[in-house]
Amino acid sequence: MILFKNKAETMEGVLKEAKHATDAKPSYATPGEIILISQTKETLRPGQKPIRWIMNFVSCEEDINNESDRIWGRHWRYIINCENVRPVEPFDIDEIKISSKHYGAAQVHAKVRPEDEEIILDWVSESIDYKPEAEESVSMEFKRNRTLDPDEIIGELDAKYANKPEFKKTIVRLIKRPSVLSSAIKEKYGYKCMICKYPGFDKKGGGKYAEVHHMIELNKEAPKTLQSWNLLVVCPLCHKKLHYADVKTEFLNPGWKILIDGKEFFVYPANIEQPSNT
Repeated sequence: MILFKNKAETMEGVLKEAKHATDAKPSYATPGEIILISQTKETLRPGQKPIRWIMNFVSCEEDINNESDRIWGRHWRYIINCENVRPVEPFDIDEIKISSKHYGAAQVHAKVRPEDEEIILDWVSESIDYKPEAEESVSMEFKRNRTLDPDEIIGELDAKYANKPEFKKTIVRLIKRPSVLSSAIKEKYGYKCMICKYPGFDKKGGGKYAEVHHMIELNKEAPKTLQSWNLLVVCPLCHKKLHYADVKTEFLNPGWKILIDGKEFFVYPANIEQPSNT
């Protein structure tokens, strides 16, 4: 994973062309590697986070065809070719990193430390593939001159995602996840963990934080696994347990019976009375 810095005036060319330019060759970049597109902080609007888009590295070559001149109006020695530009939930790497590395000191690009990469991958796990019509689709589905409640959003998206998860095939394989559905489910359940009942904590930038877990992994490509029946609102600790602890699950149709390290939990939709999980 690599962080690339961009001023506000170069961002449009980067996003439109899926390219970057530099005089300092990133010799450590490998095909398929995630590129964090970071806007320099002095060019941000108040409250705006620097990383709002990512893409995947393809190749680096000398700019003998003057592509940088065409795109940005000045010449750099190297052109960085990328693909699969897509939006992510905005963040500042210096706010979520766990290493002592100061990424703000990087002039153009920097290799992300492995311990920070793990945190970032968790952060962007709800990323969706960017398409020009995506914003129009969201506008048609959710605005309609009023705000839809979570049940309406979940109902519409359950119908939309009735088939198998879709994959966009590039150098890396990325599942198209319905992030709007995840947000609606978090809102419906009040950001409270459906396993341990821990309430979502307050984020320093405002709003509540909780995570969403897919009970049947999306890479199984099973039908309808993008729908709400397969999603649980969970706290970060329970989410890690579901991935790494000794876990056994049973689908109750509706709801789930979950055994974590020998402790039994029952999770049901909001319209069914929830057991105490003691």
